[in-house]
Amino acid sequence: MTKATSKHHWIGLKQLLVATFSVIISLLMFASFPVSAKKLPAFQAKEAYVMDAKTGQVLYQKNANAKRPIASLSKLMTLYLTKQAIDHHQIKWNQKVPVDHELIKMSKDGTLGGFKITRSREFTVRQLYQAALIASSNSAAIALGKLVGGGNNTEFIYKMNQQAQKWGIKATFVSSSGLDNTDLAKYHYQVPHTTAKAQNMVSASAISTVAAHLLAIFPTITQWSSQSAMKVGKQWLANSNSLLKNKVYYRKSNHVDGLKTGYTINAGLCLTTTFWHNGRHLIATIIDSNSVFTSMDRLIQQIDQKNQLTTVKIPTHQFSIGGQTVVAKPESQQTAIWREHSNQHPKIISYSSNQQKLPVKKGNSVGYAKVALSHRNRVIKVPLLATKTIQPTKAKSSSAKAHHQSLLRTIGNVLLGVFEGFYKLMAKFAHFMAR
Repeated sequence: MTKATSKHHWIGLKQLLVATFSVIISLLMFASFPVSAKKLPAFQAKEAYVMDAKTGQVLYQKNANAKRPIASLSKLMTLYLTKQAIDHHQIKWNQKVPVDHELIKMSKDGTLGGFKITRSREFTVRQLYQAALIASSNSAAIALGKLVGGGNNTEFIYKMNQQAQKWGIKATFVSSSGLDNTDLAKYHYQVPHTTAKAQNMVSASAISTVAAHLLAIFPTITQWSSQSAMKVGKQWLANSNSLLKNKVYYRKSNHVDGLKTGYTINAGLCLTTTFWHNGRHLIATIIDSNSVFTSMDRLIQQIDQKNQLTTVKIPTHQFSIGGQTVVAKPESQQTAIWREHSNQHPKIISYSSNQQKLPVKKGNSVGYAKVALSHRNRVIKVPLLATKTIQPTKAKSSSAKAHHQSLLRTIGNVLLGVFEGFYKLMAKFAHFMAR
């Protein structure tokens, strides 16, 4: 074996060892082994949040509105905006994605990779979407964001923050992947005018809301997120969510079907989970937990045990919009609401309009009914939809009004002329008779 060949083999072996140890370290961080978990409280997390995916009702929260690092949970916003771009026919599932040299290099970094990309346009939008979701590929997420941003990473980050503002959630993004600038700068993906250590700062309630919007526009995403492994091309994507079937912390009764894990040194272990309870899709987020899967398991069981589902009927309501009466009906005739005690009774406490001017389009939301339990400790908003399209009353144009006034003046002048002529004629007749 030549010296060059020996060196080549050594470099290859070194890269393999680095990648292998990185995977092992990653698995150890997410394993939350039962032995060490026994030394921790049954539920341990710095921030936590549980909500109903459809109504947004909050079932549990702990420091849920504090903005903090969330690592790869950030990818949920990237996945939302990518799906939105697909729905708006801006990109397609089957189109090949351009990937620059820096992202290809990032994908081969064992500490940041998980899904290797060897050349540009090697994978489709669908394949990179799966890689970002399941294997938490940073290079895949950044490549998707760049595509949605028209080839501009900074433009995509702007879209992320703009969407957060539109939803009114507490979130500041500098990265489409969840990596902070200490890693992004190495690959020239630091957003201009951000600090050297800048990172995404998002609250548990905010990222749960992002997950709810993602489920709303892409409900079948759980067909991918529920898989413990998936093959893309010649690579296997390993899902680090240990609550899934065939994983260490799987529990059939929890009915977990996703959604995203995350970890950085600053963020700690993070997890946003989707699960079913009483036929409802719920979302739970835990941020910075040393026993993230044990704690999530306990949290799901607590939610299942302490919450009962009840329904309340929502009647149609009339709003006054633009001086006209608009009849609005609820999305569904009755809505679900969770309660902790059977003596808590839901009722409509108010109606609010979110539209002040006409036109109103049939089927569009024009307001909502606010439903609460006794003591108003749990509140949901039910959208109310217009039952028909109503256009504003057309005001007469100034030219038409002027024409109308001119016509009236003309008629008036004619009548006045006739009256004056008749008056003169009668005067002459009276003068003639007096002779």
